[in-house]
Amino acid sequence: MSYIGHLPEIGAGIIGRGVTDTLYVCPNGANSNGRTWGGAFTTINAALDAASVDPDDATLIMISPHDTYYNIDTAGDPTWAGNYILKGTHRTWAKIKNTNVGATSIMKLTGRASLMDLNFNLGANNPNGIIMTMGAGRVYSCQFVGEDLTAAATALHFDGATLLKHHKVIDCNFRGHKTHMTGLLIDKSCCSDHEKLVFHDCKTAIQFVDSDSEANIFRDIDIGGCALGLDIDAGSEQHFFGISFHDNDVDVDDEVKDHLWQSIFGQLPITMEPEDLAGTEITAGDEDWGADTEIRAAVSATVPFKVLAYTVQPSSDENTLIRFSADSGLTFFDEGIFASKKNKVAAGSDATDFIFNASTRISASVWSPGAGRTVDVWLEIQEI
Repeated sequence: MSYIGHLPEIGAGIIGRGVTDTLYVCPNGANSNGRTWGGAFTTINAALDAASVDPDDATLIMISPHDTYYNIDTAGDPTWAGNYILKGTHRTWAKIKNTNVGATSIMKLTGRASLMDLNFNLGANNPNGIIMTMGAGRVYSCQFVGEDLTAAATALHFDGATLLKHHKVIDCNFRGHKTHMTGLLIDKSCCSDHEKLVFHDCKTAIQFVDSDSEANIFRDIDIGGCALGLDIDAGSEQHFFGISFHDNDVDVDDEVKDHLWQSIFGQLPITMEPEDLAGTEITAGDEDWGADTEIRAAVSATVPFKVLAYTVQPSSDENTLIRFSADSGLTFFDEGIFASKKNKVAAGSDATDFIFNASTRISASVWSPGAGRTVDVWLEIQEI
C-alpha cells in the first residue's frame, strides 16, 4: 500500500468509505497530477491509468459534471485492473461514452469496482457498456442509455470466468433500444441484490445465462416497452419481488421454471380454464377426499401464472370441501368449503399471492358427505 506523499483520509471523508487515494477528473482541470480539482485530470482514462493496481489499495475517482461527455475513445474493451470507486455528481450530469470506431465496450473493470451517479451512453457505434468481472461489484444511482444503437449491445454485464457473488445494483435506469439493447446480463453471477431498477424500451431487460447464475434477488423492478422483459435461459432459484410489467411484447421467457415470484403487477389478462360450460369433473370421496384430478396440465403453463379464483358446480345440495395442489396432491395451496344448489355454480377465491412457475400442474380433490357425488371445476388464471 503506497500513499504517494499525500493524505489518504481525504477520500474517506468525501465518500464515507475506506480508500487509500483520491483523484479528480474535470474537463476544466489543469491535467497535472489529479490531486485537486484545480489539477484534475481532464479524462477518466488518465485517472484510471494513474490509480494504483495494488490489490490492497482502493482509489476514489471523483468525476465532475461535463457539458457534453467524457470520451474513453479506446478500441476493444478498455480494461483497468485496480480497485476503484468512480463517483459522479448526478446520473445525468456526467455522461461517459466510447466513440472509438473499434470499441467493443465503454470500459471493462477486472478489479473490485463501484460506480456511482454516472451516465453510460452506448452511442451509435455499438459498443457494449460496462463489463465487470470481479465479485461484489456495486452500481448505484447510474443511468445506461442505448437509444442510438444500430446493432446488438449490452449495457451492464456481470461476466464471470469463475463464479461471481454478491453484486449490488440499486436505483439505476436503463433506457434502451427495443431492437438492440440488453439492459442487464447476469453471467455466472449468483447471490446478488438488484433493487429499484427501471428498464424501458430494451430488446431484453434482464437476461440470465450459465447455470451458476442462481439465487439472485430482484426487488421493485419496473420493466416497460421492451421486446422481452425477463429472459431466464439458465440459473435456478431467482427471487422476484414487486416486479411491474407494462407494454412489453413478452414479459417472461423462463427456461428454468423453479423461481420464487411474489407481488407481480402488470397488464395481465385473466382467462377461464377450461373455457367451456362443462368444466373439469372431479369425483368426490364418500366422507373422504377423492382422487387427485388434473385441472390444468403442466404443458399448458408456458409462463408463470397465478390462480386467482375458482368456480364450482356440485351434483348435489350439500356442503362440500375442495382443495388445490401444485404438486400432484402432496401439499395444497388453497382449501375451501362451498354450499350451492345442485347444478348451480358457486365461486371461491384463492386468497394467496402465490405465483406458480411455468410447467406447473394444478390439480384438485373433493370431500363429500355422501357417495357418488361429482363437482365440476373451473379456474381463473392470470398469466405473466
